[in-house]
Amino acid sequence: MAGRPDDTGEAGRRAGLRAGTARRTDAGRGGRPRDTALDERILRETFTLLTEVGLHGLRIDAVAARAGVPKSTIYRRWPSLAELAVDAVDAALGPREFPAGKDPLADLARIIVHTWRLLMRPPLTTALPGLGMELAGHPRAAAAYRERVIAPLRDGAIAAVARAVDTGAWNGPDPVTSVDMLVGTFLYRLTYLGQTPDLDEVFRVAELIAGRALPGPDVA
Repeated sequence: MAGRPDDTGEAGRRAGLRAGTARRTDAGRGGRPRDTALDERILRETFTLLTEVGLHGLRIDAVAARAGVPKSTIYRRWPSLAELAVDAVDAALGPREFPAGKDPLADLARIIVHTWRLLMRPPLTTALPGLGMELAGHPRAAAAYRERVIAPLRDGAIAAVARAVDTGAWNGPDPVTSVDMLVGTFLYRLTYLGQTPDLDEVFRVAELIAGRALPGPDVA
């Protein structure tokens, strides 16, 4: 397997903060425009606190103190701490949409690399699985977490595998099962066994599921 790219760094995270803030501003109910810089600061400090104390330990007072804003500013923007937490993680992850290319297997390889980068980037390594489990008692926020945090990469991978199936380039299970097998294998190892997979190992498992070799990712 060819050498893998390094971490994406802070650029994607900053872009995600801006994009996430823009979505919330555009979805507002009119009136005075939101202060996007303030939103970004609140989300950034919320994410930092999440990595330190988890959702269970997150408190509005602590977020307000870290962000240097009154609690009322946060209450006006987010209906609950759980939904604030989802927004914070969504923003921290940065852009996760991959346009379809000519080769579905190359598209899948790019998504695998990007997902691995995110999961292996502290503090996301522990924050993502932990928040997913803690949101079980918050149905509305849990649905938003699945839609906005999980779905973009998962759906992109499923679509890539489906295209590979259509062209006869996939020898593994159906697209949904294949993607969930790959993700589930490494989340289990990461969360329950405390094992940190390297990218070559991820690709070896992906190729076992696909029943064939995968191309090296064409990532700058």
